[in-house]
Amino acid sequence: MKKTASAMNYLFQLKLIAGLTIGLLGLQAQASGFRIPEISTTGMGLANALVANKDEVGAMAYNPAIMTFHKDHTFQIGTTLLGYDLSATPTGGSTTDSTTQDKFVIPNMFLSARTSENITFGIAINSPFGLETRWPKGTFPTFSGATYVYEPEHSKINMLNINPSIAIKLDNKTSVAMGVMFYDVSSLTFNSQGFDINGSGSGFGWNLAMLHSTKNWDFGLSYKSNVKANLGGSFTTAVGSSPGAYPARSSLYFPDMLQIGLLYRLTDRFNMEFDVENTGWNVFDQIVIKYAYTKTTRSTNNWTNSLAYRLGASYQMSDRTKLRFGYSLDDTPQPDSYFSARVPDNRRQLFSIGVGHEFDSWTLDVAYMRAAVDDRTINLSTIYPTTGTDPNGTTAYNGNYKSDINLLGLSISTTF
Repeated sequence: MKKTASAMNYLFQLKLIAGLTIGLLGLQAQASGFRIPEISTTGMGLANALVANKDEVGAMAYNPAIMTFHKDHTFQIGTTLLGYDLSATPTGGSTTDSTTQDKFVIPNMFLSARTSENITFGIAINSPFGLETRWPKGTFPTFSGATYVYEPEHSKINMLNINPSIAIKLDNKTSVAMGVMFYDVSSLTFNSQGFDINGSGSGFGWNLAMLHSTKNWDFGLSYKSNVKANLGGSFTTAVGSSPGAYPARSSLYFPDMLQIGLLYRLTDRFNMEFDVENTGWNVFDQIVIKYAYTKTTRSTNNWTNSLAYRLGASYQMSDRTKLRFGYSLDDTPQPDSYFSARVPDNRRQLFSIGVGHEFDSWTLDVAYMRAAVDDRTINLSTIYPTTGTDPNGTTAYNGNYKSDINLLGLSISTTF
């Protein structure tokens, strides 16, 4: 009878996991901001400092080499509710809020299957990048007359990362992993007041990871390559000498990411981890959109690589309950010299807290994060439109920019 009950429980878990995974694939990930490092609720509670944390199921999406340190199959599914408020006060204008929806739902999932003592397969589904801003006409006073056509209106990137990996345990202390990343860009919007650009596409990348564990120290490393997504869509305009809709194509480059972490167990119940992540934003230099077969429009960004410094701590409060805390300092890759109101980024500090509680065979994780983004003042001397039609890095965007970000995460996980 016990074996029968155990088998039925196992079958129920498999059916539930399959249903939740299919439901996740039907969701569209949307987020304001371009980089979304919170790819698990556990990670959010630790300010994403868990690339060396072999004890957490939620760490596998950050470092799949951790999979082989878990004896059973694992499954985690969660969602993040992101609240984002953005406003601009252009020089000579009034304060205007970005008019996109101010709350976004970002799903995430990880499933691992141990096939032998030293080999484990896994798959992660998440949204590591996203963007959405919308500015009403007249937000930026510099755009007037003929130049209003190039005033930014709606900008959006919706994407999903599907990342299968294999982890191999080299010995009792060391594991390595490798995988393939598929970036599905379901929607790219790059609208101005005088034209609409919409498209979709995809691209492939790869990832490598390792974990080395000792009694008190763990060292983790995770690398995810850059991805070139080839996009196709349309360019539509009602102004100019040739109004109409035309086929369009472009390429969008997503940066590579290298995260290195060191975890120390102070006691059996308390550990701390420090991570450094480098994001290779130098690939986000220019967006070139080709349309009507021979015409082009360009947006120059010239971003630089950026670093994030992360500190996370976990405390095993009881046999079933764990508390998590985190802090992160994230630099901005966006220089003043090519500032764009489509992605008004700046340096930010992240403060987070989380809790995990076990209920029989399932674990519930909850986390909250507050992103304190520095206000940004742009005061450039390059006059628009004497430089052409691209307003990035010109007086068109002079002014003050403020943003406010709050995140709430919820997930469930199990081993089977």
